[in-house]
Amino acid sequence: LVAAIGVSGAAFAGPIEDRQANMKAVGKAMGALAAIAKKEAPFDAAVVNTNATTLANNVKESKAHFPEGSETGDKETWAKSEIWQNKADFEAKADKSVEAAMQMAAVTEEANFGAALGTLGATCKACHQDYRRPKQ
Repeated sequence: LVAAIGVSGAAFAGPIEDRQANMKAVGKAMGALAAIAKKEAPFDAAVVNTNATTLANNVKESKAHFPEGSETGDKETWAKSEIWQNKADFEAKADKSVEAAMQMAAVTEEANFGAALGTLGATCKACHQDYRRPKQ
C-alpha cells in the first residue's frame, strides 16, 4: 500500500514535495536496476519488471507535479525555470523516459538488460541535463 502512494495521485504536501517524493521513488527503482547492472544483485526479470514499472508510473505521474507557480516555494527545488518555459519539451522527454522504462519492464533475459538500461538512463539524463539543476 505504501508503494502505491507514489502512483496513486495522492498529494503529499505541495507540488515541490510531491515531485521530490515522486523522483525519490524513481531514484530508488533506478538504484535497484543499477545494482543488477553492477553485478551487486543477480539478474531477476521480476525485479526488473517491478522497478521499471515503478519508474514508468512515477515519471508519468511526475508531469502533474510541475504546475505553474511551483518554480519556487518553502522547500528548495532543483527544478530549472526552463521546465515552465519549455513545458512541451519537458513533458515529451518525460514521455520518452516512460517509454524506455516500459521497454525495460519487458526485459526477461539478462542479455537484453544492458541495452535497455542504457536507453533508459539516456532518457533520464536528457531530461535532467536540461531541466534539473545540480544539488549543491
